Amino acid sequence: MCEFESGKGRGIISIILMVIVYNIGISFLLYISNNYILSSLFKILSVGGNLYLLYYLFLFISLKYVVDNDNLTIIGIYGLKKVTIPIKNIKGYNEQKGKIKGIRLSGIANNSFALGRSIIDKIGVTRMFVTQNDNVFYLNTDEINYACSPKNYSEFERVLKDKGLEDKIWEHKYTKKISLHKDKRFIFLFTLVSIIIIVITLNPFILYLKHILPATMPLSFDAAFKPVLYGTSKQFAFKQMVYGALNMVILFCMYYASYFHAKYDKKSSYIYIYVALIIALVFLVLQFRILYVYW
Repeated sequence: MCEFESGKGRGIISIILMVIVYNIGISFLLYISNNYILSSLFKILSVGGNLYLLYYLFLFISLKYVVDNDNLTIIGIYGLKKVTIPIKNIKGYNEQKGKIKGIRLSGIANNSFALGRSIIDKIGVTRMFVTQNDNVFYLNTDEINYACSPKNYSEFERVLKDKGLEDKIWEHKYTKKISLHKDKRFIFLFTLVSIIIIVITLNPFILYLKHILPATMPLSFDAAFKPVLYGTSKQFAFKQMVYGALNMVILFCMYYASYFHAKYDKKSSYIYIYVALIIALVFLVLQFRILYVYW
């Protein structure tokens, strides 16, 4: 068994700067926002974004590659992240140096490092575990490509050759037929978001028609959830229906973003539908909180 540390480039500085700039930006938005909905979304964005960036920060620091008789295993975050690639599934490798030329699909990346999924020029969709661009090894399999950047690249290449792998160039063809409507996971998420939006839209309208709502309802809140504007129950129901329509627009935008993204990588296309789900849940929780407190 051979173990290789990843080569540590200047990407760590880039990630730390991303964390700092991101938090400064979110803090500024929270400071200038005095709207409960926006504040809630920014807070969720702050927590989610920081967890996202910290995940890749620890992955960058801890990344290593292990080659044994049967597998090449990529290990990160001290074993919490583990990707096992059977040697028999690797059809060949390609070594490249210099700027990483590609389009990021997920994760974080620039010209010198890449973690996540990217479309690499002349390589195709690749799961990137690259911490520096001095020597990047792209590994070709039928399902997807993988990329790594071992510190001891000459020894790493020797081990690959000992396993019978050759340095080669391959051509990747993207799938033209996209069948997200047949994907059970995607359909489940899309249906779940649709149901939430229907509840957001119809629930206050039904309550209004049944004359269950109070005559006066809060229409707008500050960041501390204190009402700053009151209106009739009819105005409240109409405003909640507008929020439902807004979420419907967001859902369809995310659907088509997922559809076009799936041509390159179906798994990372789920990101967009999750965004629609989180936004819809924020509006649903807000509506239920208003009804619980002021009904």
